[in-house]
Amino acid sequence: MHFRYRDSAGKVVRLNDVAWLAQAVRSGLVKPETPFAVGDESDFRRADLVPAYQEVVAGLARRDPGPRSARETPAGSGRPARSPLRFVVLFLFGALVGAIGWFTVRSSSLDRSGVVAAPPNRAEMEGALAALAAEFGDSVAIRQRRLELWVEQQEFEQRLSGRSLRATTSLRAARVAAGRYLAQVDTMMKGISVLASRVVLRADSLEGTDGLHEGLFVAAGDLVRDWEQDLWVYAGLQRAMAATLDSVAEYALARQQSFALRDGLPVFLSRSDGARFRGFLSSLDQLAGDQARWAEQMQAKHPEWMAALPPADRPAFRRPLLQRSNQ
Repeated sequence: MHFRYRDSAGKVVRLNDVAWLAQAVRSGLVKPETPFAVGDESDFRRADLVPAYQEVVAGLARRDPGPRSARETPAGSGRPARSPLRFVVLFLFGALVGAIGWFTVRSSSLDRSGVVAAPPNRAEMEGALAALAAEFGDSVAIRQRRLELWVEQQEFEQRLSGRSLRATTSLRAARVAAGRYLAQVDTMMKGISVLASRVVLRADSLEGTDGLHEGLFVAAGDLVRDWEQDLWVYAGLQRAMAATLDSVAEYALARQQSFALRDGLPVFLSRSDGARFRGFLSSLDQLAGDQARWAEQMQAKHPEWMAALPPADRPAFRRPLLQRSNQ
């Protein structure tokens, strides 16, 4: 998920992911009053009214709770000025201690063959990244399953099949539900954007707590960026399904005098009308196949995806099944 904001000159600036957003907030480029938007389609609002910005600010506040107290001696404190020679001696002493420490650490990292051992924090960082990836992926799957359950509740199969094709109220309800389907997809993607912000900010927090997670912030940013690119493909498939379902309902409404029902299936008076109707259903079949392939590719890319989720919480990646015509 990317973001946009207007700078002080009114120019629109794009932030490619939440890591960039965090850096922009840190540097003061994006402030509470800055016009801010998520993605390309949403309108600009004050940044402090946008959940993604709120999550970043909250995460940075936990990471950096406040400025540290100044350690410098304030002017006029009455302390005597220190001699420059004192600083030279301290510097040489510190350099000597640092050199001895470096030699000791390097010697301890060598095995008998003289090969330098891998830094111990690498395993810690990769373990933390794997945990963040599992949490993010499973949370995405739960949201996808919620969307599927919502689609099932709209009863597209009943509203766009059999006798319902002759009921204008059912067809109009299907069109309204298809519009809401699009809104549900947008809501899901915005929620995933907020979730991605939390993951990156948690990585930033972990990296700052000790020296065992160096590079976790950048790695988590790459992780969620890769996921979001794939999820935009998934969202595109869902939007195409919603648009096709709407087209089926709209076409049946406009052709009420052009078809009859035989054994519960529509039979069109015109072959071209029948071919057009079957084309919509073929599009749904194609989208279903694309969605199944998307899920297979994601499973191959992330073998542990959904492994910790019970079957009831996993998305099934299916589409509404509509009856074909008798032609």
